[in-house]
Amino acid sequence: MSYIHVKALSNLINGGNKVKKTKRIMSLLLVMVITVGMTFMTGCSKKSDPAKSLVVTVGDNEIYLNEMMYYIFYVESTGAQYDAAYQQYTGQSYWDMEVSDGVTMREQAKTYVMDMAEMYEILYDKAVKAGLTLTDDEKTQAGNNADQILKNISKDQLKLTGFTKDTLTKIQEKVIVGGKYYQKIIDDAKLDYDGIKATIKKEDYRQYNTEYLFTSTKKLDDNQKSVDLTAEEKAAAKSSLTAALEKVKSGEEFSKIVEGNDKLSTNTLNFTANDTTTAEQAYKDAAMKLADDAYTQDIVETDTGYYIIKMVDSNSTEAYDKAVNDATSKAEQDAFNAEYDKIKKDYKITINTKVWDPIVMGKTTLIPSTPSSNTVTGDTTSTSTADDNTTADTSTEEATTGE
Repeated sequence: MSYIHVKALSNLINGGNKVKKTKRIMSLLLVMVITVGMTFMTGCSKKSDPAKSLVVTVGDNEIYLNEMMYYIFYVESTGAQYDAAYQQYTGQSYWDMEVSDGVTMREQAKTYVMDMAEMYEILYDKAVKAGLTLTDDEKTQAGNNADQILKNISKDQLKLTGFTKDTLTKIQEKVIVGGKYYQKIIDDAKLDYDGIKATIKKEDYRQYNTEYLFTSTKKLDDNQKSVDLTAEEKAAAKSSLTAALEKVKSGEEFSKIVEGNDKLSTNTLNFTANDTTTAEQAYKDAAMKLADDAYTQDIVETDTGYYIIKMVDSNSTEAYDKAVNDATSKAEQDAFNAEYDKIKKDYKITINTKVWDPIVMGKTTLIPSTPSSNTVTGDTTSTSTADDNTTADTSTEEATTGE
């Protein structure tokens, strides 16, 4: 099982309002997604009260649907962004994409939501028992986060989720306090950070940061397949870049040279010597010979086109720093996972299947995009509302896990 990195999520709460996309749906915190204007489902059953619909019992603590909606909403908001792009390129729903052994992303996301809610509840419970508390500033921060969420959702959305200032503030406090217990677990693990760093060889991660002018030697044929330019077209392309080289030698900036020139483009390209995916070998060979601020005196030809390359930083530590950070994060996550597996066994977890089973990820808090919608996911998002009885039944049919 893969658990949420609580420290990272706590940092998101404490930080700014930038939304960072990752390969996994757990990469965003709900409060950050809300602020960019996601649109939600408004057809929730009027018979149900999320504050009274028990979803799961974790030890002696109970999680109701109004709190679970926070986690559902967080995951669905992120998934909707991927769904838009996925449908555009594949014509299929991201939610129905098979992840492994017949399990769809929709099913995996639902499991993840439950795992996330259980984990926060356990960490919060352990933190309280350990005497960990919030500072006044953290209490204020939790309340401000709740206000931010309420400010950016409609009355219909409030009816759907059951969100209140009190509920949202308590969730924010739970995340912050739980994050403190996560840090306690990491601190108690007494990781050898110097030893972890020593496993990363700096010379293997020397990064070269470059800037380039480029013209392609490829084009799309009538079947939208990439093919080589003709000899004449290649000559014309190279000629345009040769003219640009003269401007570079006279001191003109790359960005200025491409203005109004649809044959040329400019961008940055950073790579390491052992990187086999970011830059073509011919590009790397030419670039690594350059001193900082120098540029290639001749046109560089690769399999994809012609380049003029400028070295921005021939000894960047960015890749090395990232490798160290990744190794450190993995060690912390491994330490947390090992301890959390032990802790979780002490909690009896009972799921109210009558409430939980009807929940369908991708169809609970999202509505299809319309021309007038304010969604940030684009017109390609395809979602629908959940059945009206999704949250209505609060009977006690249960599934029990844990020790």
